[in-house]
Amino acid sequence: MREHTIKVLMVAYLALFGSLLADGIVMPTQQVNVYGISYYLVHLKTFFPLAIGFLVCIWLVIHLGRSLPRTAQPLTTIRVALFAIGVLMFGIMLTPYTWNTFFNWAHMTLGAALFVLQLGISIWLTVRFVRSSLSWAMIILQFVGGLLAMFSLPDNGINLLMPGEVLFQFGFAILLLYSLNQLLTDTPRTGEQARGDGSFSAPSTNPVADSHSHQHRIDQDRIDQDQTSC
Repeated sequence: MREHTIKVLMVAYLALFGSLLADGIVMPTQQVNVYGISYYLVHLKTFFPLAIGFLVCIWLVIHLGRSLPRTAQPLTTIRVALFAIGVLMFGIMLTPYTWNTFFNWAHMTLGAALFVLQLGISIWLTVRFVRSSLSWAMIILQFVGGLLAMFSLPDNGINLLMPGEVLFQFGFAILLLYSLNQLLTDTPRTGEQARGDGSFSAPSTNPVADSHSHQHRIDQDRIDQDQTSC
């Protein structure tokens, strides 16, 4: 389960970053620093590579969310968060900022919601479940990327929107990869049973012991019934 999850998540973000690299090679321009990644989505020459990268990433992220175990926290919340991330990314694709004011504001709102969700889940995972220097470093990277993106929005003075977005997404991807790699080492394998305290016990693999245990329960039930009848 862990290996499959890590591979799927790596492919998802490699598709996203790979499509960005392809567009950068096809149409190198400083305008992406002003308008961000979405600049490539409003030009036909670069739309299809990035759209494919987005769709592959969205599909794999949602697929990953659905495949995670429904055991306990934090996996339950991660499932929902991954689904929401996929929906927000799809919404960003469907709202070209150049169409009109409504689409522009909708596009920025969805982008901001995506950043807030990703940063929120990153902090929550790090504080509650996966405390490590790497996780905190990736949160700092997300903050730096988020600040660069925020101050690069129109009329805010600097033009580093795309670097900020890439830094933020890279930080989130690494943190999520690391967190799932750690969390899924403690996830029960198929067939394990949950105890009342939230821990898990593996099923017995000794058929002889199981047979004796079953016979003991039958004998005990008979004794109880005899005592009751008396």
